[in-house]
Order: sequence, then C-alpha cells, then structure tokens
Amino acid sequence: MGQGTATLKRVRVSLGTAIELGLIRGLQKDKPTTAYLFMIGNGCRGKCNFCPQAAGMSENISRVSWPELPLEEVLKGLRDKHSFERVCVQCAEEDGLTRRLVYFVKSLRHETSLPISVSMPCVSREELLALKTVGVDVLTIPLDCANEGLFRKVKGRDWGDRWLALHKALEVFGPNRVGTHIIAGLGETERDIVNVFSKCKREGIVPSLFAFTPIRGTPLWGRPQPDLASYRRLQLARELILSGRATETDFTYDSLGRIIGFNVSRNVIEEVINEGSAFMTRGCLGCNRPYFNEKVSGPIYNYPRKLESKEIEEVRRELFGGIEGLKV
Repeated sequence: MGQGTATLKRVRVSLGTAIELGLIRGLQKDKPTTAYLFMIGNGCRGKCNFCPQAAGMSENISRVSWPELPLEEVLKGLRDKHSFERVCVQCAEEDGLTRRLVYFVKSLRHETSLPISVSMPCVSREELLALKTVGVDVLTIPLDCANEGLFRKVKGRDWGDRWLALHKALEVFGPNRVGTHIIAGLGETERDIVNVFSKCKREGIVPSLFAFTPIRGTPLWGRPQPDLASYRRLQLARELILSGRATETDFTYDSLGRIIGFNVSRNVIEEVINEGSAFMTRGCLGCNRPYFNEKVSGPIYNYPRKLESKEIEEVRRELFGGIEGLKV
C-alpha cells in the first residue's frame, strides 16, 4: 500500500463497525450497513458548538464512540469479514487533509470494491478532482444548520462559502453524487429546513436529516433534542420534496414556522407512511447509521432498518398527534 500506510497508521472506527469487522467484541441490536471510519489527524479546527471533536473529545462523534485501531487490521477486516454495502470516511477540518485522505482512499480501494463516500469540510476544486480520481463515489459537505444566522452562530463559518463549496463539488462529482447534512433542533424553524431541502433538490444535492444530540462537555449540552412530532413532519417533507411530489410552496406554516398543512393528497401521505423508508436513515445508498441520534431504548428518530407494522402505526400517531389540525 506504499505511501498510504506510511501516511496513516491508525484510524478511528465507529463502535458498531468495529464489532461487525470482528475487531472488538460486542452485541448489536442492528448492524451497520456502512463501514464508518474517521481519519485521525492533529485535531479539528472547526468550531461547531454541538460537536465533541471541537470540544477536544476525540473519541466521540455525536453519541457514538469511535475507538482508535490499527489501519492494517481495519483493511484486513474489510477484505475478509463484513456485510457492508459502503465505506464512509469522516474527516476533521485540519491542515494537509486532502493529501492524507487521497492516500487513505487508495488504501481502501486496494482492499475493497465497495463504494466509498467522504464527508469533509470545504476544499479546492483540484482537491475534489484528486479525490474523485482515486475512487470517491459520493462527496458530502455538511451544512448542519438550516439558515445563515444559525450557521454563523453555531459553526462560526460563512454560509455563502459553504454553498460555494457544495457547488464546486457538484461540478466535479455531478448531481446526486454530492450530499449534505442538516441537523434538526439547533434553533431553526421547520420552514427553514423545508427551504433547504427544496434548494438541494433543485441543485442536485442530496440532504440527509439528523436530530440534534446533546453531548456533555459541548457548548450546546443543555439544549434538548428536537420534538419527535416535528421531526416526523420534516422526514415526511423531505421524502415528498426529494421524490418530486412537493416543493416548498406545498407547505403551510403557523407563526412559529411549524408545518400545519401538506398540499398533497392524503393518499400520497398514506403511501409514504406505509412504505416507511422516509423515517429510516436517508443518505448515501447503503447507509443506516444505527443509533447515531438516539439510544437503543428510544425514542427513535432515524430507524436503521425497515420499520415493522407496529412502528409504522407509531410513526403515524407521532406525525398527526404533534399539531392539532394538521391538514393534508
């Protein structure tokens, strides 16, 4: 593997991935369908107020532990023993990131034919081309926040620069090969998130929805997770928009920016609810991120597998029980 192993000897692996690879013993209620890896560097320059990485807690991303393991063992596990559909490499904001990431992706590509996604901060067009050349399948640049003021307050970065970075990625990777993340519960309105979903749909960007998770030691530790009924409305809105069955003009809101009406037929709403996939983790193909937002005991925001019939009924109650008079 040449320069790859010389550049990167160890890597962080999500706990569920490490168990599935046979590198750590443990039991799992739902197995990850993507191998989640995190490149180790010199610490993140990011200022995200919700992130344990920015707070110096290097072993955690969201509520999940990511133990540090030898790269050779991880590569061997991917080669010999797994049931994954994809590899996802997470990155911190740091100097020399793309150079080391190119070596890392080369190492992965040498051992596996699985599609590879990368989630990373803004880089130049030349760096994006280098990543595509070595085999990156999908490139994700997180927005996290759903409006400009919140982005500046929570992430300490420029909103316009982040959209420019997403547009550069579109030029290199093409429509539906570029993704972003939106975190519900940071202080935005539902209208804000629907507007971002619609903008992403128009531009060929695939948005994934996650629930804010308070982590002890971060500046937003005291903030609660989002209301579950609100989150269900947003999941439904995302599915309607990305499937082309609605645009931002098909929603009505109350004075707090909450969705109180869907201008689509009740049959379409029931079809989405009964199918159930709108309420699962929705991102790159093959990604299920088990219990990234929630405890196994619940409440479940993003289901990591196909919903059972009783769970579909629970989702229906959550969706229509949140705001009295919700109209479809």
